[in-house]
Amino acid sequence: MGMKSENNKLLPKHLREALNHLYDLGRLRHSPLIPLFGLMDRFDAPASLQRLLIDAIEALKPSIQTPNLSSQRQIYDLLLYRYVQQFSQQEVANQLGISVRHLRRIQQTALESLAYHLWKKFDLANQPDVSETVEGDELTPSESPFANSDTIVDDELAWLQSNEGRTTTDLSPTLSAVLALAKPMAAQYRVTFAIALPDDLPHLAAHPVAVRQMLLNLLTAAIPYADGPVSISVHLHDWEVELRVSPMSSGASGTVHPEEIIARLKLTRRLATISGGQLVLSDSEASEYEARLILPAAEQIPVLVVDDNTDALQLLQRFLASTRYHFIGVQDPYQTIALAEQFAPQIIVLDVMMPQLDGWELLGRLRQHPRTSHIPIVVHTILPQEELALSLGASAFIQKPVTRQAFLAALDQLTRPAEQSEPGRL
Repeated sequence: MGMKSENNKLLPKHLREALNHLYDLGRLRHSPLIPLFGLMDRFDAPASLQRLLIDAIEALKPSIQTPNLSSQRQIYDLLLYRYVQQFSQQEVANQLGISVRHLRRIQQTALESLAYHLWKKFDLANQPDVSETVEGDELTPSESPFANSDTIVDDELAWLQSNEGRTTTDLSPTLSAVLALAKPMAAQYRVTFAIALPDDLPHLAAHPVAVRQMLLNLLTAAIPYADGPVSISVHLHDWEVELRVSPMSSGASGTVHPEEIIARLKLTRRLATISGGQLVLSDSEASEYEARLILPAAEQIPVLVVDDNTDALQLLQRFLASTRYHFIGVQDPYQTIALAEQFAPQIIVLDVMMPQLDGWELLGRLRQHPRTSHIPIVVHTILPQEELALSLGASAFIQKPVTRQAFLAALDQLTRPAEQSEPGRL
């Protein structure tokens, strides 16, 4: 018997209800999910359903190499913090560095992704409808309403996400190849390219296939709206590379509709996010339309993190993945100076409570050593000792626990010397 349409519609709803009362076994006892997942005969059916849902969320946990801005990471973190750890919406939004409105938008997607996972795991296509409604049409897995477009795209791009940090792209030959591919289409529209490039184009910390497709998408989206040259320029910003594409138009060939451009470049934005960058589209009129693709340069800012706790190191490594910062972690504080000499970090992040060597003592050594005295040091500890840290020479202080947004903001401030303020809590 095929899975009924009523099941399709109600599964996310039933999941939301059960997750909202995940630790109320009395409410879970009456959940329609118990018969759906074959738990009716278990004496501990509510507790079994509770474990099943927590395990299902944990099964969605992405690998540590998955970029923090990926939808998989957002979906897992949202489900974990909101339902397993019972955070409020505002607390989850703060943890993810997004607005509550944005959180509400992605919450339904997260529930649908969880429903899709359970739908496949329990072969619900062949389960009877648990409601009393009439039968609906049977569905094949490819027709599942929970296989939303974002999930499909993520499945297609899984190879790219696992490639983070391993492959770089030489921008010069890649851009030349893309321009050659786009020329026939440009000729059909009688459009030319106006190119302004620096003498030496850098390598990018992104996969060549992704870079090539992003550039091609930008050009093919711009060409139909131009009745003059399509302007292409590259701008270098320390640890990032910005590529701008703008179709010059008098309006005679038509109007650029921002919503149409956004729709056409949805995959490009996704590729940029996975690659550790971003795609920015202007909100201006057609003749001034501009797309800005910002990607990390292959040469990234080394950050040395000293913490005896493996979980803390892994968390900060996740925070720095797919950013302009290169993570270097060490658990043994006695190796700090040697690693600083080897990797020349631009920032050192230092824990205090370490059994091998007191962090305050290590801070003093780093400030006195000629190879490390100039390096900004961020004291990152659970102790409320901001004033002491700054008096001992720290450039900034962050108290644990910290969100990714706050941690990156602290590093960003320390890497902008021209704008840098007095040392303090970041």
